[in-house]
Order: sequence, then C-alpha cells, then structure tokens
Amino acid sequence: MSDSNHGESLAAFLFGGVVGAALALLFAPCSGEETRRRLGGWIDESRKKTREILDEEREAFRHKKEQVQAAWQAGKKAYEENS
Repeated sequence: MSDSNHGESLAAFLFGGVVGAALALLFAPCSGEETRRRLGGWIDESRKKTREILDEEREAFRHKKEQVQAAWQAGKKAYEENS
C-alpha cells in the first residue's frame, strides 16, 4: 500500500469516527448536561489511564536502557581485557 493510500485510509477512518461520534451524541437518550458529565468523566478516566501507561512505559524504557548500558560496559571491559 502506498503512503498516499495509507494517508487517505487514515483520514477516512478518522472522518468516520467523527461522524459516528456526532450521530451518537445526536441520538443519545440522555440530556445534554448528562452527556457532558459522562464525557467529562470518561475524559478524566482516560487521562489517568494514559498517564499510568506512560509512567509504566517510561519505567520499562529506563530499565532496558540500564540493561543495555550494563551490557555495553561489560562488553567493553571484556574487549579491553582480551586486547
């Protein structure tokens, strides 16, 4: 698939998502105030989950970085001892 087709597919997917969300809000059985309250809660919960995931990923990255640095130093030391 070429890059231009990929971009068009992504744009179509996003557009469909926006249209779907608009229709869901339009036909929602709740009042506007209730819908806004629910959306606000969903957004807050999503932010918390995103922060948690990012913190976990940062910690995993830091751990892997330390492992790579330790391996590099061990390899460097082994090379210097055998030279």
